Amino acid sequence: MNIGIISLGCCKNRVDTEVMIGILKKSGHRMVNALDQADAIIVNTCGFINDAKEEAIKTILDTGKMKNTGRLRFLIAAGCMSQRYGRELLDEMPELDGVVGVSCFDAIDQVIDEVAAGATVVRVQDIPPNYGIDVPRVLTTPAGSAYLKIAEGCDNRCSYCAIPLIRGQLRSKPMDNVVDEAVNLSQRGVKELVLIAQDTAAYGMDLYGKKMLPELLPRIEAIDGIEWIRLMYVHPAHLDDQLIGTMRSSSKIIPYLDLPVQHVSSHILRGMNRKHDKKHLEDLLARVKQDIPGLVLRTTVMVGFPGEEEDDFEQLMDFVNKIRFDWLGVFKFDAEEGTTAYSMPGQVSDDIKQRRYQLLMQLQKNITRDKNIARINQVMPVLISSHLSQSLYIGRTYFQAPEVDGLTVVKSDIRLKPGEMVDVRIKGVREYDTIGEIAHEST
Repeated sequence: MNIGIISLGCCKNRVDTEVMIGILKKSGHRMVNALDQADAIIVNTCGFINDAKEEAIKTILDTGKMKNTGRLRFLIAAGCMSQRYGRELLDEMPELDGVVGVSCFDAIDQVIDEVAAGATVVRVQDIPPNYGIDVPRVLTTPAGSAYLKIAEGCDNRCSYCAIPLIRGQLRSKPMDNVVDEAVNLSQRGVKELVLIAQDTAAYGMDLYGKKMLPELLPRIEAIDGIEWIRLMYVHPAHLDDQLIGTMRSSSKIIPYLDLPVQHVSSHILRGMNRKHDKKHLEDLLARVKQDIPGLVLRTTVMVGFPGEEEDDFEQLMDFVNKIRFDWLGVFKFDAEEGTTAYSMPGQVSDDIKQRRYQLLMQLQKNITRDKNIARINQVMPVLISSHLSQSLYIGRTYFQAPEVDGLTVVKSDIRLKPGEMVDVRIKGVREYDTIGEIAHEST
């Protein structure tokens, strides 16, 4: 059967998509990029915030129309929204033939067989207690880079977040399994491993009774072919001196840290159940900046959390202006059913959320531009992602994480290959991106 897949949402969802593709190919199905050639289409949904759910619903409805105009016969919803709503999703959307939650995506081949036999399938169950599916995986990322998901679920219970309701409690992948997957990825030409989880720094607390990321990282660093190890989703409450020391002493863990602070107003942080206050964040950020030379910082913040007053927002603006993160993402609070914050008093209007969002984004745009301008004339390695046109290529430096940060446009008279690492001199800046040219021959 020809099968197409549409992957929505975060990079963790992308990894699930890659595993589903691997399972389906192993089962003898043919994956197609052209959806009009598909007999079945899987939409791997996100259900984190309202905008994501709306995008997923629109995608399902739009894709469902292909049943009337083309060869499409079966439409299946997978992922977070399917896990959360299950049969309700199927009942509300007759376009669907099946619903598969994150708890069962490894059975996607069975679901395809069942819908092909005429069944309407709902495959959603309680999240399994452990994590470590040994299955094939087909990479969908640009050559040379891959995500390495080291854990699933989360124990932090932030009051606004539905992820524990969808993906369950923290379940770390056994360390040997993580290392084996990293070795396999390096053998497939991957140079950059992007470590991800809902809370990367909490890795191991469920399996081993303590945080094990500082012990995992040297084992990954020892793998031949891996040149960059990038850490994403590091909760500030779990970033400690041991992990900082591991980063500082490593030649492969790049000086890049994704540290979601969410807010700095102490009473907002308490309402969020974030387990740290403004002083902890200030002390932590001062320490990592001092201890890790050239550190690039990314964060995410939230505006419009219940009870956020102008003074709270001004504190956040001042903090961002003071710390000067290299990269920053802004979320507008969504009242997610089932979360503590859903019914909190002091809900903030959409207009105020939007104004605060725009102010923060403009502030950060200026900061990021200043940071990038300061890098002009510096020479640094760039991982080539794709060929743009003639002598132009797209790539990323160490200070640019995939999908969420800017890119580097590289001019080269030498033919470059995706997945190649080359030294580039930064020559200019455009919006969030940098522009450079080959400094000398590739390494």
